[in-house]
Amino acid sequence: KNVKDFDRSLIHAPGPCVLFATPGMLCAGFSLEVFKHWAPSPLNLVALPGYSVAGTVGHKLMSGKPTTVDLYNGTKVDVRCKIHQVAFSPHTDAKGIMDLTKFLSPKNVVLVHGEKPSMMSLKEKITSELDIPCFVPANGETVSVSSTTFIKANASDMFLKSCSSPNFRFSNSSTQLRVTDQRTADGVLVIEKSKKAKIVHQDEVSEVLHEKNHVVSLAYCCPVKVKGESDDDDDVDLIKQLSEKISETMSGAEIHESGNCLQVGSFNGSLCLKENCVNRRGISRSSSGGEASFLCCNWSAADLELGWEIINLVKQNL
Repeated sequence: KNVKDFDRSLIHAPGPCVLFATPGMLCAGFSLEVFKHWAPSPLNLVALPGYSVAGTVGHKLMSGKPTTVDLYNGTKVDVRCKIHQVAFSPHTDAKGIMDLTKFLSPKNVVLVHGEKPSMMSLKEKITSELDIPCFVPANGETVSVSSTTFIKANASDMFLKSCSSPNFRFSNSSTQLRVTDQRTADGVLVIEKSKKAKIVHQDEVSEVLHEKNHVVSLAYCCPVKVKGESDDDDDVDLIKQLSEKISETMSGAEIHESGNCLQVGSFNGSLCLKENCVNRRGISRSSSGGEASFLCCNWSAADLELGWEIINLVKQNL
């Protein structure tokens, strides 16, 4: 009866309570929010469970007895509360990983969490003592692991067409593919219950799985002032000058102009006449003294670099 969901109104409520909040490293989220309010009081206690990554607030608290702590946004918090570290962690140590690896005898091991020096040391032990290939990839790095498992699968027409290049040779059966060199084809293996496995092209995965496509888009309303003398045609000049600048900077870009709008790939930019646009930050038409025009832009995540490159051109005031 004494366990309940924590309401934010209780942060400043008088009386004792125990709050379990994540993340345990106090690197963000609700735990850090409450810590800001409770840390200055000597009546409070913060219990940190297990390990905290270097650079986090949790690590700073466990590294000594700081009287102040720098937060990620540059602000400081006075620390007068008690700090206690609890030996509780879901992570095993190097010995535990070695014992588990010996027991399972996997063909490969990939270490994905921990401090780099410790991970490299463990990698050497796994490789030398157990004779098992071990990988320590960085964030975003791809690891290629050879497999001895073979799966018979059909192939979709779209996948086969994507493979119709000189490095592939097809057998008499349209559903079989033989590779004549070491290069491979990229596809998605779909295995459904009571159906034979099938390799499909990535563009048809959603259709095969009967799921809707989700597109991530970005938007930004950017202030810009056209160079030169101001006149009534500034808005038109902005689109023209931006189009010319893109042509100079991005060779081969297909640019489409239509009145006060501009399109390059998935990037769409149009002059924004709103006083306060939801995609605009920190400035309005009135606060700019009427000197700045605004280009409201949106583009897909697939064209992330293209979008920001055009935004940078706009910010150069053409």
